[in-house]
Amino acid sequence: MKVQIVGVGKVGGAFAEFLRRRGIEVITYRVRSGEGRLEDADLLFIGTRDQFISSMARRIYESGRRYGAVGHFSGALTSDVLKPFPERFSFHPLQAFNRPDPCLWEGITVGFEGTEGAKVLVRSLASRLPIRVVEIPPEKKALYHAAAVFVSNLIYAPLLAGEEIFSSLGLTREDYARLVKVSFNNFLLKGIDGLTGPLIRGDVDTVKRHLEILKGSDLREIYEVLTRFIERRLRR
Repeated sequence: MKVQIVGVGKVGGAFAEFLRRRGIEVITYRVRSGEGRLEDADLLFIGTRDQFISSMARRIYESGRRYGAVGHFSGALTSDVLKPFPERFSFHPLQAFNRPDPCLWEGITVGFEGTEGAKVLVRSLASRLPIRVVEIPPEKKALYHAAAVFVSNLIYAPLLAGEEIFSSLGLTREDYARLVKVSFNNFLLKGIDGLTGPLIRGDVDTVKRHLEILKGSDLREIYEVLTRFIERRLRR
Protein backbone atom coordinates (compact mmCIF):
# COMPACT_ATOMS: atom_id res chain seq x y z
CA MET A 1 0.00 0.00 0.00
CA LYS A 2 1.22 3.49 -0.90
CA VAL A 3 0.27 6.51 1.23
CA GLN A 4 0.55 10.21 0.39
CA ILE A 5 0.57 12.73 3.25
CA VAL A 6 0.08 16.43 2.56
CA GLY A 7 0.85 18.66 5.54
CA VAL A 8 3.69 17.20 7.59
CA GLY A 9 3.17 18.87 10.97
CA LYS A 10 3.07 17.22 14.38
CA VAL A 11 0.30 14.76 13.47
CA GLY A 12 1.12 14.18 9.81
CA GLY A 13 4.87 14.04 10.36
CA ALA A 14 4.52 11.53 13.20
CA PHE A 15 2.11 9.44 11.12
CA ALA A 16 4.50 9.38 8.16
CA GLU A 17 7.34 7.99 10.26
CA PHE A 18 4.95 5.63 12.07
CA LEU A 19 3.96 4.11 8.72
CA ARG A 20 7.51 3.94 7.40
CA ARG A 21 8.64 1.98 10.43
CA ARG A 22 6.11 -0.67 9.42
CA GLY A 23 7.31 -0.96 5.88
CA ILE A 24 4.60 1.15 4.26
CA GLU A 25 5.62 3.40 1.37
CA VAL A 26 4.96 7.04 2.26
CA ILE A 27 5.27 10.14 0.07
CA THR A 28 5.10 13.52 1.82
CA TYR A 29 4.47 17.08 0.72
CA ARG A 30 5.07 20.08 2.98
CA VAL A 31 2.50 22.75 2.17
CA ARG A 32 4.40 25.79 3.46
CA SER A 33 7.80 25.06 1.95
CA GLY A 34 6.68 23.06 -1.07
CA GLU A 35 9.18 20.39 -0.09
CA GLY A 36 8.37 16.88 -1.30
CA ARG A 37 6.00 15.84 -4.05
CA LEU A 38 2.51 14.72 -4.94
CA GLU A 39 2.07 11.24 -6.38
CA ASP A 40 -0.81 8.90 -7.12
CA ALA A 41 -1.41 6.62 -4.12
CA ASP A 42 -3.87 4.25 -2.49
CA LEU A 43 -4.59 6.70 0.32
CA LEU A 44 -4.09 10.45 0.69
CA PHE A 45 -4.07 12.05 4.17
CA ILE A 46 -4.41 15.83 4.44
CA GLY A 47 -2.74 17.12 7.61
CA THR A 48 -3.36 20.87 7.32
CA ARG A 49 -5.34 22.97 9.80
CA ASP A 50 -9.09 22.48 9.65
CA GLN A 51 -9.78 25.74 7.84
CA PHE A 52 -7.50 24.76 4.94
CA ILE A 53 -8.57 21.14 4.44
CA SER A 54 -11.37 21.81 1.96
CA SER A 55 -9.36 24.18 -0.24
CA MET A 56 -6.36 21.85 -0.16
CA ALA A 57 -8.54 18.91 -1.20
CA ARG A 58 -9.92 20.85 -4.15
CA ARG A 59 -6.44 21.97 -5.15
CA ILE A 60 -5.21 18.37 -5.16
CA TYR A 61 -8.34 17.19 -6.99
CA GLU A 62 -7.72 19.75 -9.72
CA SER A 63 -4.10 18.59 -10.04
CA GLY A 64 -5.38 15.37 -11.57
CA ARG A 65 -3.66 13.05 -9.10
CA ARG A 66 -5.47 9.78 -8.49
CA TYR A 67 -6.11 8.27 -5.06
CA GLY A 68 -8.12 5.28 -3.89
CA ALA A 69 -9.50 7.45 -1.09
CA VAL A 70 -8.75 10.84 0.45
CA GLY A 71 -8.88 11.61 4.16
CA HIS A 72 -7.96 14.12 6.85
CA PHE A 73 -6.96 14.03 10.54
CA SER A 74 -9.54 16.54 11.85
CA GLY A 75 -11.61 15.52 14.84
CA ALA A 76 -14.37 18.07 14.29
CA LEU A 77 -14.91 17.83 10.52
CA THR A 78 -16.46 14.99 8.58
CA SER A 79 -15.31 13.59 5.25
CA ASP A 80 -17.86 15.78 3.44
CA VAL A 81 -15.30 18.61 3.33
CA LEU A 82 -13.27 16.46 0.93
CA LYS A 83 -15.78 16.62 -1.93
CA PRO A 84 -15.56 16.26 -4.92
CA PHE A 85 -13.39 13.19 -4.22
CA PRO A 86 -15.80 10.23 -4.51
CA GLU A 87 -14.09 8.09 -1.84
CA ARG A 88 -13.24 10.06 1.27
CA PHE A 89 -12.81 9.59 5.03
CA SER A 90 -11.81 11.29 8.29
CA PHE A 91 -9.20 9.65 10.50
CA HIS A 92 -8.78 11.30 13.90
CA PRO A 93 -6.22 10.00 16.41
CA LEU A 94 -7.38 10.11 20.04
CA GLN A 95 -4.04 11.43 21.15
CA ALA A 96 -2.41 14.73 22.12
CA PHE A 97 0.42 15.55 19.74
CA ASN A 98 2.67 18.19 21.29
CA ARG A 99 5.56 16.92 19.17
CA PRO A 100 5.95 14.94 15.88
CA ASP A 101 6.76 11.68 17.69
CA PRO A 102 5.73 8.49 15.82
CA CYS A 103 5.59 6.62 19.15
CA LEU A 104 2.51 8.68 20.04
CA TRP A 105 0.59 6.64 17.44
CA GLU A 106 1.45 3.34 19.12
CA GLY A 107 -1.61 1.52 20.47
CA ILE A 108 -4.02 4.45 20.24
CA THR A 109 -7.66 4.55 19.19
CA VAL A 110 -8.60 6.35 15.97
CA GLY A 111 -12.12 7.63 15.29
CA PHE A 112 -13.03 7.43 11.62
CA GLU A 113 -15.93 7.66 9.18
CA GLY A 114 -16.29 7.86 5.44
CA THR A 115 -17.68 6.40 2.25
CA GLU A 116 -17.91 2.63 1.87
CA GLY A 117 -14.95 2.25 -0.47
CA ALA A 118 -12.78 4.47 1.73
CA LYS A 119 -13.64 2.46 4.83
CA VAL A 120 -12.40 -0.73 3.17
CA LEU A 121 -9.03 0.89 2.38
CA VAL A 122 -8.70 2.46 5.84
CA ARG A 123 -9.41 -0.85 7.58
CA SER A 124 -6.87 -2.54 5.31
CA LEU A 125 -4.20 -0.03 6.37
CA ALA A 126 -5.22 -0.23 10.04
CA SER A 127 -4.88 -4.02 10.02
CA ARG A 128 -1.13 -3.53 9.52
CA LEU A 129 -0.79 -1.07 12.40
CA PRO A 130 -0.88 -1.29 16.22
CA ILE A 131 -3.95 0.96 16.45
CA ARG A 132 -7.67 0.48 17.08
CA VAL A 133 -10.10 2.10 14.64
CA VAL A 134 -13.64 2.90 15.80
CA GLU A 135 -16.29 4.12 13.39
CA ILE A 136 -18.04 7.35 14.42
CA PRO A 137 -21.38 8.31 12.79
CA PRO A 138 -20.80 11.50 10.77
CA GLU A 139 -23.60 13.33 12.58
CA LYS A 140 -21.87 12.57 15.93
CA LYS A 141 -18.41 13.70 14.82
CA ALA A 142 -18.59 17.12 16.52
CA LEU A 143 -19.88 15.50 19.73
CA TYR A 144 -17.04 12.98 19.60
CA HIS A 145 -14.51 15.78 19.22
CA ALA A 146 -16.04 17.77 22.07
CA ALA A 147 -15.44 14.74 24.31
CA ALA A 148 -11.83 14.59 23.13
CA VAL A 149 -11.37 18.26 24.04
CA PHE A 150 -12.86 17.63 27.50
CA VAL A 151 -10.36 14.90 28.35
CA SER A 152 -7.26 16.38 26.69
CA ASN A 153 -7.61 20.19 26.77
CA LEU A 154 -10.24 21.33 29.26
CA ILE A 155 -8.80 19.23 32.09
CA TYR A 156 -6.09 21.90 32.09
CA ALA A 157 -8.53 24.36 33.71
CA PRO A 158 -8.65 22.70 37.16
CA LEU A 159 -4.98 21.70 36.88
CA LEU A 160 -3.93 25.29 36.18
CA ALA A 161 -6.21 26.55 38.96
CA GLY A 162 -4.63 24.14 41.45
CA GLU A 163 -1.14 25.07 40.24
CA GLU A 164 -1.85 28.76 40.75
CA ILE A 165 -2.84 28.21 44.38
CA PHE A 166 -0.10 25.70 45.17
CA SER A 167 2.51 28.02 43.65
CA SER A 168 1.37 30.85 45.90
CA LEU A 169 2.01 28.51 48.86
CA GLY A 170 5.46 27.50 47.68
CA LEU A 171 4.54 24.03 46.37
CA THR A 172 5.80 22.79 43.00
CA ARG A 173 4.36 20.29 40.51
CA GLU A 174 6.67 17.69 41.99
CA ASP A 175 4.91 18.13 45.35
CA TYR A 176 1.44 17.33 43.99
CA ALA A 177 2.33 15.17 40.99
CA ARG A 178 1.48 11.96 42.84
CA LEU A 179 -1.95 13.33 43.81
CA VAL A 180 -2.72 14.11 40.16
CA LYS A 181 -1.48 10.72 38.93
CA VAL A 182 -3.37 8.70 41.57
CA SER A 183 -6.59 10.65 40.97
CA PHE A 184 -6.25 10.12 37.21
CA ASN A 185 -5.64 6.39 37.64
CA ASN A 186 -8.60 6.13 40.02
CA PHE A 187 -10.81 7.52 37.27
CA LEU A 188 -9.42 5.18 34.61
CA LEU A 189 -9.96 2.17 36.87
CA LYS A 190 -13.31 3.04 38.46
CA GLY A 191 -14.87 6.06 36.76
CA ILE A 192 -16.91 8.16 39.18
CA ASP A 193 -16.55 5.45 41.83
CA GLY A 194 -12.90 6.42 42.12
CA LEU A 195 -13.87 9.88 43.43
CA THR A 196 -12.57 10.93 46.86
CA GLY A 197 -12.75 14.13 48.91
CA PRO A 198 -15.48 16.33 50.42
CA LEU A 199 -18.05 15.81 47.68
CA ILE A 200 -18.15 12.04 48.02
CA ARG A 201 -18.27 12.39 51.82
CA GLY A 202 -21.07 14.93 51.65
CA ASP A 203 -18.92 17.44 53.55
CA VAL A 204 -20.91 20.58 52.70
CA ASP A 205 -19.17 22.80 55.27
CA THR A 206 -15.76 22.16 53.74
CA VAL A 207 -17.05 23.04 50.28
CA LYS A 208 -18.52 26.28 51.68
CA ARG A 209 -15.15 27.18 53.26
CA HIS A 210 -13.43 26.61 49.92
CA LEU A 211 -15.91 28.88 48.14
CA GLU A 212 -15.47 31.57 50.78
CA ILE A 213 -11.66 31.58 50.58
CA LEU A 214 -11.85 31.74 46.76
CA LYS A 215 -14.31 34.65 46.79
CA GLY A 216 -13.43 37.40 44.32
CA SER A 217 -11.31 35.12 42.15
CA ASP A 218 -12.11 33.44 38.85
CA LEU A 219 -10.87 30.26 40.54
CA ARG A 220 -14.09 30.30 42.56
CA GLU A 221 -16.09 30.20 39.32
CA ILE A 222 -14.20 27.10 38.18
CA TYR A 223 -14.59 25.42 41.57
CA GLU A 224 -18.31 26.21 41.70
CA VAL A 225 -19.11 25.00 38.17
CA LEU A 226 -17.15 21.77 38.54
CA THR A 227 -18.63 21.09 41.98
CA ARG A 228 -22.20 21.47 40.71
CA PHE A 229 -21.43 19.19 37.77
CA ILE A 230 -20.05 16.41 39.97
CA GLU A 231 -22.93 16.77 42.45
CA ARG A 232 -25.43 16.19 39.63
CA ARG A 233 -23.54 13.11 38.47
CA LEU A 234 -23.43 11.72 42.01
CA ARG A 235 -27.25 12.03 42.27
CA ARG A 236 -27.82 9.93 39.15
